[in-house]
Amino acid sequence: MTVRKTNLAAGSELHRFVRAGDFLDCYATDIERTGLPIGDIAQRIFTGLPGWIRALLATRDLGVKAFGLKSTAQLPTDNDRRSPVQVGEPINFFCVRSITENEIILGEDDAHLDFKISVFRESEDSKQISLATWVHTHNPLGRVYLRGIYRFHVMIVKSRLRALSRELAG
Repeated sequence: MTVRKTNLAAGSELHRFVRAGDFLDCYATDIERTGLPIGDIAQRIFTGLPGWIRALLATRDLGVKAFGLKSTAQLPTDNDRRSPVQVGEPINFFCVRSITENEIILGEDDAHLDFKISVFRESEDSKQISLATWVHTHNPLGRVYLRGIYRFHVMIVKSRLRALSRELAG
């Protein structure tokens, strides 16, 4: 259940968004159970979040309210697992932007920044699942916000990939 920092996969559609100065990170883990639809894998990562992550999100929501930024409560939310997942639908509070057989991109745009998350695998029988986050900031508020949440972002990403690996073990 090791999570490792890695590079964005060459085949990821997230590459088309990345520009100089943007934030991009990528972490990966290995799973034992392969062949699942990529939408199912994304739902396993982003639904049923543990209490500590929900508490961090609630704290974040309180903090951004004063700046007129979107809170998770303002976004469409769906924690039901469904198959297939469709573009435009939410997985938790992340909107599905695109889906291919081996990658799903979720994201949201706001006044301070735009972000996209990629859940990627090389092929349906690949054991490596990567979770990449791209952020384009629009202004100083976006840059301050990104610096403020970065440590929590990494904790959450690693936690969710570890949970996925445990869930799909054996």
